[in-house]
Amino acid sequence: MADRNKMTPPSSASKKTPEWKWWAFGIAVLLLLIVVLQNSQDVEFKILFLVDTAAPLFVLLLFAAAIGAIIGYTGPILRRHRHNTRKEYGKD
Repeated sequence: MADRNKMTPPSSASKKTPEWKWWAFGIAVLLLLIVVLQNSQDVEFKILFLVDTAAPLFVLLLFAAAIGAIIGYTGPILRRHRHNTRKEYGKD
């Protein structure tokens, strides 16, 4: 009878949380691919006022998406690091 009163740990199935971040990432990639595939025409552009060139628009879109992903990933990390550094020096 003492065994009945013991709390049983929840099963691993009930602890499973939905992976909404992966779903959001997958949907964002799918939407990006749709936009990229619809924009395959060549465009002319300048790089820092130095180079005039032409390339398919989807290359530029993928390049801009990669830069945005890098900034979106590193921005919070750098901000957290700066906040922790200020705490270490007592400036917070």
